[in-house]
Amino acid sequence: MLILWIITAIIIFSIVVLVHEWWHFTAARRFWVRVEEFWLGIPPRGKKLFIDKKWTLFTLNWLPLWWFVKLTWETPHTFLVFDENKKLYNNFDLEKALNENKDIFYKSGEKIWIQEKNEIKKLLIENNADYNLANKKSWEQAIIILAWIFMNFVLAFFIFFILFLIWIKPIWINTKIETNLELKTIPTLEQAINSGLIIKNPWIVLSPVKWSIAEKSWIKNWDILIKINNQEILDTNSIIEIISNSKNQKIDLTFLNSENKTIEIPAEWKIWVYLWENLEINEKYIIKYNLIDSLKYAFIETKNHIFLTFKWIWILVKNIFNPETPIERQEALESLSWPIWIVDFINKSLSAWIIFLIVIWAIISINLWVFNLLPIPALDWWRFIFITINSILKKIFGKKIINWKTEAIIHFSFFVLLIILSIFIAYNDIIKIISN
Repeated sequence: MLILWIITAIIIFSIVVLVHEWWHFTAARRFWVRVEEFWLGIPPRGKKLFIDKKWTLFTLNWLPLWWFVKLTWETPHTFLVFDENKKLYNNFDLEKALNENKDIFYKSGEKIWIQEKNEIKKLLIENNADYNLANKKSWEQAIIILAWIFMNFVLAFFIFFILFLIWIKPIWINTKIETNLELKTIPTLEQAINSGLIIKNPWIVLSPVKWSIAEKSWIKNWDILIKINNQEILDTNSIIEIISNSKNQKIDLTFLNSENKTIEIPAEWKIWVYLWENLEINEKYIIKYNLIDSLKYAFIETKNHIFLTFKWIWILVKNIFNPETPIERQEALESLSWPIWIVDFINKSLSAWIIFLIVIWAIISINLWVFNLLPIPALDWWRFIFITINSILKKIFGKKIINWKTEAIIHFSFFVLLIILSIFIAYNDIIKIISN
């Protein structure tokens, strides 16, 4: 089952990313940009699948964690060739020299012969081709880069709409992130109690610490305490108050299973027992709306999941880089997870297996959308920023200030870092699941 769940998690994530990349692909085709390769997984390449009618190669790579679209040319061809004075050619001067049939040289001083010069000419022509992404108008490049924004939102909205129209159960209760956002699929504890998902029963649940006074008094895990000294217990504060005022005295405890137990309270009054509210999941609870309300709440659910994801990322970054305590940093690092966390999370879900997977599909779509909106090089939003800055500066100064080589180096460097981070997090997820 562990292997099956890991495969399921990878498939769900791959479908979400496929939707994301497919809209890059579709937008590129719409503006006549050549798509060189459409690949599943992180290289190295495992298998060439097929080439379609527009010369896009579809491939399968060895690490099935992502889909990618490679466009022509996201970075232009460049050449380490020199003139007779050993000065490095830029592409503009190189093309001019080739058209004038001038001699060009390698760095060693060796002359480049006619056949190689012809190959360089072909690649330079491709740099200037209409199907080259870099030669499209800035607004066309922006649409191609950000084509996924609309569809990732629509995918999540459509999933929530269908589920609200049919029926759905919440998948989890949020006890980690403080928020006032109304979420049907991941409500806060207060929202779950107010909606009827959680039934708040009277009395208090006890769970003694090992070797504690409470355990030695035969209090067992999940004993439900009704009375102390025949006084009914309604909340945890009343227990603490009674016990703290009973130092060096014996008190009588009455439990739901009709057991009565006597415990002697020490001078420091602590008996070392966890106190829990007597909460119960309402197994009959479902969410279902009419057509109009399903549309309304699907939009609200999608919007609020976006805000919650941004808030979670902010808390995560803050606790990693500026924690108030060392424990905050440790907990933040441990909370970093890849989609494989689904395998562990599924066991704790409040919802049916298939409903859980469908909701997770929508949430991952939202998380991917938010993740790509972060201003991190190699991600789509940062590439959009590069396009916008270059477009504005080109109109002012007549040329790009951030050249393609600088942009390529920045994107590639961060891409490698993100891939390494992804593999590391996935590895940690698998280790945590196995160890649990």
